[in-house]
Amino acid sequence: MTKIKSVQAFALSCPTPGGATFAVGRSAKRDMVLVRIETQDGIVGYGEAHHAQTPSTIAAFINDALGPSLTGLDAHETEAIWDRSYRRFIATHGPGAAAVIGLSGVDLALWDIKGKDLGQPVYKLLGGKRRPIQAYAGGISLGFQPIEDLTAEIERYIAQGYNFMKLRVGDTLEKDLERVAGVRAAFGDSIVLAADAGTRYRTADVHRIAEICEAGRLAWLEEPFTPDNLPGYRRLRDITSTPLAAGENHFTRHELRALISEQLIQFVQADCCKTGGITEILKIAALADAWHLQFAPHTSASVLSTAASTHVLSVAPNAFIYEADVSAINAFRDELGSPIEVVDGTISAPEGPGLGVEIDESLIGKYPFIPGASYQ
Repeated sequence: MTKIKSVQAFALSCPTPGGATFAVGRSAKRDMVLVRIETQDGIVGYGEAHHAQTPSTIAAFINDALGPSLTGLDAHETEAIWDRSYRRFIATHGPGAAAVIGLSGVDLALWDIKGKDLGQPVYKLLGGKRRPIQAYAGGISLGFQPIEDLTAEIERYIAQGYNFMKLRVGDTLEKDLERVAGVRAAFGDSIVLAADAGTRYRTADVHRIAEICEAGRLAWLEEPFTPDNLPGYRRLRDITSTPLAAGENHFTRHELRALISEQLIQFVQADCCKTGGITEILKIAALADAWHLQFAPHTSASVLSTAASTHVLSVAPNAFIYEADVSAINAFRDELGSPIEVVDGTISAPEGPGLGVEIDESLIGKYPFIPGASYQ
């Protein structure tokens, strides 16, 4: 057996001076939690847990509770470990979303170990096929800026091969309408345009929100409401032809069940670094597929998130698109391991064993955790 010897988590931060401003605030830094698991026979696997705006808390949960509970278990038993951890730390007497997020990073690292031990990339272990996957310009980009700045930014992404862009909305309704309509007027139908409200809209404004959607001829409107506001999703779905998207802030398939089964959304955007790792996100993708919905996962900070997302997209039959982080500064995308490049608007899963990413552990010392919220 490939028994787990140690589990370590590291909170890391990269300053982002001049970061984009969007619904949750201005990006002050990029945070992540790097998970490192070593087996008794010397295999090291790496994963990423989302920062949750408090990466030190996520790392502490992994180091103090989840990690020690896994010592001596067989690293290949990802399903059994997931279920055991869910029952022990999530279903009852646990720290809620923090536990799901921590388990996500651990699960990614276990899949990395499994692939390295068997000499296969994760997508092959899952029965998938490597192929080019369409990518869109997302991440921390296209924020609350004047229209001329947005059009210049979009032109840069077009030059890089993207034709699908995601604007940030969730400012005032007037400014949102101005930006969305202005970008659509500037580019016509030459680009596909989506928008992300970052959960900041109110149910009372559904008719004005629908006006924004129609003005931009949006491919989707992402997270218009807080995750618990299912009535808002129902009302907006019923008055606009624009598809709705959500899932990044719904943890595990259980929280996504109603959104999917009631078909309140058309695009399911769970994040493998937040919702329970590869083990859980495949169940979410399958649940979405059963309701004929498309799978467009949210991605987190690092190259590990990129790798995991592309492996999963190589497997899911309803895979639609990959979210590329096109933000100007992101050391965890560019320096933690060899970047996985978007070429001509598409991306493919790494071919190396496991997640296929060689991690530079010197970044643990180079980018120590910076206290404070990720967004200001």
